[in-house]
Amino acid sequence: MGDVSGGELARWGLLEQVERERCIDELLRDCPLPEPERLLLLRQNLERQLGLKELEPRQAWLDRYGLVDSDLDLMAARSWQWLKWCRERWGADLQTIFLKRKSEFDRVTYSMLRLLDGELASELHLQIKEGEASFSKLASQFSGGPEKLSGGVLGPVPLSQLHPALAKLLQVSRPGQIWPPKQLEGWWVVVRLEILQAATLDSPLQERLLLDEGDLYLRERLRQPPQSQVHSLC
Repeated sequence: MGDVSGGELARWGLLEQVERERCIDELLRDCPLPEPERLLLLRQNLERQLGLKELEPRQAWLDRYGLVDSDLDLMAARSWQWLKWCRERWGADLQTIFLKRKSEFDRVTYSMLRLLDGELASELHLQIKEGEASFSKLASQFSGGPEKLSGGVLGPVPLSQLHPALAKLLQVSRPGQIWPPKQLEGWWVVVRLEILQAATLDSPLQERLLLDEGDLYLRERLRQPPQSQVHSLC
């Protein structure tokens, strides 16, 4: 394959991605490969993804791109190395990062009844509270939003995707708690919390937060002048 110019990469919409990968290469310059057992598994996964498990097609692929066998080890280990780099840089701050973004991952299921008539909203709220009618039945009959089709039930949905006032209300609610009508964007809404699924900082979420921090860092680096130096932490 011939050399590709920066102009061509820009026209194809690939220049930013290439610059990002170059920046990662610089950061990982001194990072060691994983231990042999892990590297073998990573290598096997890569070969399976690329259809290179057999020797002949693997060698043909390497020849086509001007690579040698050890390059496959580097390719296979790259994502592992990048996550390791991110963990070494932001791992100590992970709990703080999580708490700042927790509402993005907390998921809530709730019931909503929305009406334009405040008096009717108050009457329906009282009927539900006193057990004279079910939330589901009244929502299906009276609600003016898409929840009408689901008996008033919405979610599960991340708290961060809700109107801030609604999200705050649900955050301080107990399951089953129903609130009197409140005005929200021109509607009178009656809300009841069904389920709040609080996010926990498990391994998959840790990895996502670390990689998100890495992406933010790379975007910031790429906005700096070309002569700015990037230093490896490994």
